[in-house]
Amino acid sequence: MTAVSHAQQLAAARQLQRLRELRERKALQAYQRAELDVRNAQQLVQEREAQIRGLQDQRLALQRSLIGEYAARLGTLAAYASAAQEVLDDQLERSEYALIDEEEELFNAQNRSGAARDAWLHAVAQHQACTTLRDDARKGLRREQEMRLDREDPPLRPEP
Repeated sequence: MTAVSHAQQLAAARQLQRLRELRERKALQAYQRAELDVRNAQQLVQEREAQIRGLQDQRLALQRSLIGEYAARLGTLAAYASAAQEVLDDQLERSEYALIDEEEELFNAQNRSGAARDAWLHAVAQHQACTTLRDDARKGLRREQEMRLDREDPPLRPEP
């Protein structure tokens, strides 16, 4: 190979390495966004679970109050207690369905994050391969230049 072809190969390798570096950076950003989506989905699930626990506690407190302190007035409070129980049951049911949807979204976000991580790792490997290719091309160009210098006769020095 000539020095010109080595130089062209080095220029092409540098350009490919820069492109792979950009691709790696984009893949890393996509992975980071996917991880943020996972954290947000986890936060939603935790908040929904806390809401459900709160509703269950309210429901239990209502039932205990009807058995305990309000048992004597159950006849007058029955309609109120029944309505309050229905409202809590409805809210609890809606929250449980919302939790199912949010858990599904969390699962999907985790899958997207895994795929983004795989794409990023693939981009890292490609970038490293291109860096190796560039380094090999640089070494080849240096070897070619050194061989050319070794083959050339040293310049003649004029005698005084």
